[in-house]
Amino acid sequence: MGDRPPIRRIVIDAAIPTKGVTIVDVAKELYKVEGVKAVRVTVDDVDVDVLGLAIVVEGVNVDYDELEKALEKVGGVVHSIDEVVVGEYIPEAGTTT
Repeated sequence: MGDRPPIRRIVIDAAIPTKGVTIVDVAKELYKVEGVKAVRVTVDDVDVDVLGLAIVVEGVNVDYDELEKALEKVGGVVHSIDEVVVGEYIPEAGTTT
């Protein structure tokens, strides 16, 4: 691993076309990325031509660029990265004041 801490979780806001690809296809393609141990894909918005997705990927040393390429391979696009957890474990989300 060297000096790079392992990426454990990435939460992505993305979109896919409503025709020709399913969230199952998205999950399977993301799961193929080296280091990925689990993928959760949730539809959080539906439009005429596009499904908005909340994607959670967990693993060890997950390469974000490879995730983005996998998503693009199935016709998807990243809107934003909403959370990244780096380290030896996944800390619980806390509240800030």
